[in-house]
Amino acid sequence: MGNQRYFRFVVLSVLGILWIYVFVHFPNPRFFTVTVPLIIGINVAHPKSVRNIFISLFVIVWLGIFHYESTRAFFLEPLFHRPLYKFKFLFPPAGWIMFYSVDDSAGYVEVYGKKDESAQMIDPHEIFRTRTIGFDNIHRGIMGTVIDPSVQKPFCRYLEWRFPYFEKFLIVASYHPSMSQQPYLRYQEIKYECAGQSVATHPVK
Repeated sequence: MGNQRYFRFVVLSVLGILWIYVFVHFPNPRFFTVTVPLIIGINVAHPKSVRNIFISLFVIVWLGIFHYESTRAFFLEPLFHRPLYKFKFLFPPAGWIMFYSVDDSAGYVEVYGKKDESAQMIDPHEIFRTRTIGFDNIHRGIMGTVIDPSVQKPFCRYLEWRFPYFEKFLIVASYHPSMSQQPYLRYQEIKYECAGQSVATHPVK
């Protein structure tokens, strides 16, 4: 038992030294750089009381990083008047700063499929659904890129292949000038049809 404890002590000490070296050596530490040694300690440390210490340290470090990234850009950097460390692979900026400055206006892109004289909005989850992973939620803002004229032809070809039932498609940009003051006021503009026609902006209430 004594040899095992000594071996674990040596292993954990080496991990701790490597952790400090990597953390200090690299000017822009990653989140995994900070937490991986603690996770390893949780898995290899015995008895249970020692594992609980590592779990507690992990929670403390995680909460510290979380709140640091939550306040770094909008509070800490202006306070210290200099750029501070940004933990890589911890995105978007965590916590309440995600709602720091929400604009009153809102805009989005919709795709309508036309069959005969009727038009039906197509769920964007269906447009970009893949058999392997379903809807790619990581790139959920991809709909905003389809109004770019440079992607008009390939996107139309993709829609025709993806939804052969429809005869044509309308790519429509929708804009709410004030969600708080006039939540039901919406402006729409047909950016292009797959038939190559365009329509002027008109309000929809």
